[in-house]
Amino acid sequence: MEELFDVCTPEGEPTGRLAPRSEAHRLGLWHRSSHLWVVNRQKEILLQRRHPGKQTDPGRWDIAVAGHLSAGQTPQQAMIREAQEELGLHLHPADLHFLGAYRKEYAEPGLIDREWQHLFAARWDGETASLVLQPEEVVEVRWMTLEAFRKAFEGCDPAYVDRREDSADAFAWVESLEL
Repeated sequence: MEELFDVCTPEGEPTGRLAPRSEAHRLGLWHRSSHLWVVNRQKEILLQRRHPGKQTDPGRWDIAVAGHLSAGQTPQQAMIREAQEELGLHLHPADLHFLGAYRKEYAEPGLIDREWQHLFAARWDGETASLVLQPEEVVEVRWMTLEAFRKAFEGCDPAYVDRREDSADAFAWVESLEL
């Protein structure tokens, strides 16, 4: 069964209407997502390489976790669910630092994406080998230094997802950490 989204206003407020994922993306209906930057004590960023079969950004490196809110979910609930599904990473609400919500709008052939992205950050010092990757979503993970990730991101390296409206706040949060 196809995932249902809460259709939102352009300001990100749920309207009470539900739409299947495909309809939301085909018609450009506003909906919500959650994103997670995971950082370790060395200020390295956990990255995932997206499955080559993904509709958007196939095979590209991205932040640790990103996913849509299912109908009725809060951004925090969706983030905890997505981290578990994509990486087998067990997080609790207290682990998540909310950094803000960002409006994103872009179109490509067959997709009009209009969403409010809710940005979270978390500290995790585990080994990537302990993660359980969701095979249809994630093909590998790795740690990358903050400096190297910033260089790849700001240089528009095509190997990395470049639509990150939330990046300035995420980079600032990582830089502010006292480790």
